[in-house]
Amino acid sequence: MVRIKKQTYDQAIERLNQLGTCSARNCVWDYITNQPTLYFVQRGSQSCSVPWILFEEDQPTAMIFTDYERALGAATSCLEQSQQIRIIGLPTNAAFMYINALAGQGVYHACFNHGPQRFDAYMDEVLLSIKLLHR
Repeated sequence: MVRIKKQTYDQAIERLNQLGTCSARNCVWDYITNQPTLYFVQRGSQSCSVPWILFEEDQPTAMIFTDYERALGAATSCLEQSQQIRIIGLPTNAAFMYINALAGQGVYHACFNHGPQRFDAYMDEVLLSIKLLHR
């Protein structure tokens, strides 16, 4: 008999932080790429919204989330209350195109689930990991 062990995002990140191995990093990617939807925060009115790009160490970083609640929590804690925000959820195929468009505009880093359990990666790694999902 085979036991299937489901791991949460937080457990995968904790394991990565403890071990720092390629295998642990791959577990995080497995979790992310198995999500049916990825979430993005957009700022501004619906007719003129832009993706939430955070600048860390002068590097533009795309904010990507694995669930709606994390996206909303990060956006409300980091963005000014006067800014209009909306959370969009995209299926993996559409998320790949969205992320590819961000990379085409010079965004070379991504942050998944901004906050204490964040996961950072270069856009090349993000695109490759999500593209591998398209078998």
